[in-house]
Amino acid sequence: MTLVMPMDNFWDVFISYGRADSREFAVKLSQQLSSAQVNVWIDINDIPLGVDYQVQIDRDIESADNFLFIISPHSVNSPYCALEIEHALRCNKRIIPLLHVEQITFETWQQRYPEGTDAEWQAFVAAGKQTISVNIHPAIRKINWVYCREGIDSFDQAVAGVLELMARDRTYVRHHTHSLLKALAWQRHQKQTEFLLIEEARQQAQRWLKTQFKGQQPPCLPTDLQCEFITESLKYGDNLMSQVFLAYAEEDKTIMEQIQRFLRRQGITVWTNTTCVQTGSDFSEAIDRGIEAADNLVYLLSTAALNSPWCQHELNYALALNKRIIPIQVSTTAGFSPELQNLQHIALTQETPLEDTDFLKILKQEEVYHREHKLLLTKALKWQQQNRNPSILLRGYNLRHSEAWLKVADKQGQFSPIPLQIEFIATSLQHPAESSLDVFISYSRVNSEFARQLNDALQTQGKTTWFDQESIASGSDFQQEIFSGIENSDNFLFVISPSSVSSPYCAEEVNYAASLNKRIVTVLYQQVEYETLPDALKTLQWIDFRNHRGDFYTHFGELVRTLDTDREHVHQHTRWYQRAIDWQQKGKSQDLLLRGSEFAIANDWLQIAQQKQPPPTALQQAFIQTSEASIKAAAERENQQKVVLRSLLGLMSIAFFTATGLGVWAFSLWRQSEMAQLETLTRTAKALFLADQKPDALVTAVKAGQQLPRIPRADQAPVLSALQQVVYGIRELRQLNGHGDRVNSVAFAPDGQVFATASDDNIVKIWTRDGTLIQAITDHQDRVNQVTFSPDGQFFATASAAILSMRFLSRNWILMLSYLNEESGFQ
Repeated sequence: MTLVMPMDNFWDVFISYGRADSREFAVKLSQQLSSAQVNVWIDINDIPLGVDYQVQIDRDIESADNFLFIISPHSVNSPYCALEIEHALRCNKRIIPLLHVEQITFETWQQRYPEGTDAEWQAFVAAGKQTISVNIHPAIRKINWVYCREGIDSFDQAVAGVLELMARDRTYVRHHTHSLLKALAWQRHQKQTEFLLIEEARQQAQRWLKTQFKGQQPPCLPTDLQCEFITESLKYGDNLMSQVFLAYAEEDKTIMEQIQRFLRRQGITVWTNTTCVQTGSDFSEAIDRGIEAADNLVYLLSTAALNSPWCQHELNYALALNKRIIPIQVSTTAGFSPELQNLQHIALTQETPLEDTDFLKILKQEEVYHREHKLLLTKALKWQQQNRNPSILLRGYNLRHSEAWLKVADKQGQFSPIPLQIEFIATSLQHPAESSLDVFISYSRVNSEFARQLNDALQTQGKTTWFDQESIASGSDFQQEIFSGIENSDNFLFVISPSSVSSPYCAEEVNYAASLNKRIVTVLYQQVEYETLPDALKTLQWIDFRNHRGDFYTHFGELVRTLDTDREHVHQHTRWYQRAIDWQQKGKSQDLLLRGSEFAIANDWLQIAQQKQPPPTALQQAFIQTSEASIKAAAERENQQKVVLRSLLGLMSIAFFTATGLGVWAFSLWRQSEMAQLETLTRTAKALFLADQKPDALVTAVKAGQQLPRIPRADQAPVLSALQQVVYGIRELRQLNGHGDRVNSVAFAPDGQVFATASDDNIVKIWTRDGTLIQAITDHQDRVNQVTFSPDGQFFATASAAILSMRFLSRNWILMLSYLNEESGFQ
């Protein structure tokens, strides 16, 4: 019989044995192990008819954590057992040899072969088949054995020894089996990306691959296939980026493959032209993209490489991008090109293998810096290739992180930022921050390739997107970032596939978007059963992308039209949700309610939105309605004050001459009413200012100022102080974030069309009146204290602690004169 495969498709142990010597012993051993809650695979049947038995045996060895080989003359000499051992070795299984029979006697042989002759026995002995010592597999010979010889060793002690070995590093060994099965499935499916590891499984495999066994031998080693599978999963999850680009000549391909295997075994992702260039793609373009998306270029230095135009191109392009280049000398006869002359190189020889060099140490040096360099470079190149598309510019934490990185990078030598990276960050800083994004993309990581294609196409169309591979910082609260991204996006785009509708993460995203009444747009990537869809998606019409490989942009055009439908409504939906959630999170403060024109816009939207999709949320309605109630309450208080005042003034006119005391009291009430009205206007102005509604704040402050003469001068001081905070606090109609430090001086040209700014960052900048940067002047060596224009507007002058410069103002902003301020004057 064949024992039934456990439900999780794993076996604790596969038992390989020779039937003639150990059949009964193997059964007894398997029963004893099973009683100890061990899942045992053992086959004691003949080969079933119609089944490729060897394929089945191989699959079961692959699915077992341990390979237990019962040593006997029959098993040592069996071709079937030899095949099993070879497959276990290919899979790098933990092998446990157990000695059962050392040799058989002539009597035993004669019992098995009753008609056997002496000559046949002598031939049997000459072939070494009566003993284990002649033909035993070398791999079995060098492993410590468990002894269980009948009549010599204790069976119970042998079983205990086997159980102890199986328990040792059990978790590590189980991960080995799991990743091996995944890698073999990937290989059987022609290494398609949908079979790569994702999310937690990928991270777990990475940790397993990097596990170190200090001071002891590992129970088993990863296979080359597992190392490739895991590192390819890491690379795919990192947007096809790698840590190492291998540049080599075709003559050095064998050495390249050795280095590739070595790097993968360390968990390092590698780009080579043999594995990463897709069929039918432009080879030269693929090479350049690979270099751009790599942290390091490892150059295999040989005579063939120095003579290869491809290797020279790869070297030159890496130098142009300020990539770190690590030459490995693989040929002792190779010279050095001028570009490699000053670079530290590694000599690879038979006496000095790669693991004994400083190669890994060099790769680890400033590892984070080179990764950040790569990430920023690829984004900047994408921006450049799409004609400086503003939807690709850095935002939020990405912008802050890149700005901080640039300050460190400026101090680097040969690996400093290239001009494009600096320009990309500067343009991102100048670009006004969006209050919301156009699209949040929700998808299963299994469909990463398609999701990336959607994201790139949307950005090309000018849509700002929230895409987790570009929008989440490492180490951040993943779920909080997800929820924030959904809140701040006008549309929620969901990619439908079997993996996405069964993903708990995707379900959580859909439910949250539905709870916010977001407009949900669905694209069908792979067919699913209707019953498996989340409830929020069952009533929605999807855009069918199943034929996307041949007709992606036809379906994509329909997606863009859908996103552009009623665009202002969904944008306002996001805007008023942002304001409402801020109001709710800050204790429903009165100061955060809507006022003036902003309330009018929101209220008009609310009336129309009741009949639109998506409809307003309860929070949005409560926020706008509470704002309306607050405005009405304020108006009612003001009307009541006016009625009281008019009544009192009427009484004063009737009884003035007969009741002087009453007249004084009425005047006091009138003054209190004026003060109350003025204080209301002042508080409103301050609230609008704090809510960043500066135009409305300024108008309200002016109204309050007009009423100041109507109250006694002694009562004006506190009101003036409050109004000054508002009026003087409004310093801009537009904010320019062009300087990295304090701005010391601003000057407008006489015609008012351009102005200049001087800063502590040692830079003078020239702007048009609408805030467009014309030029940054960086030749000052110290902070710039002053900038001024000549009366005719033809020149402007700048002054710092070290330099006084006068420049001619023209279309090309040509530097005309520069005077150095030395001890005795100007030169």
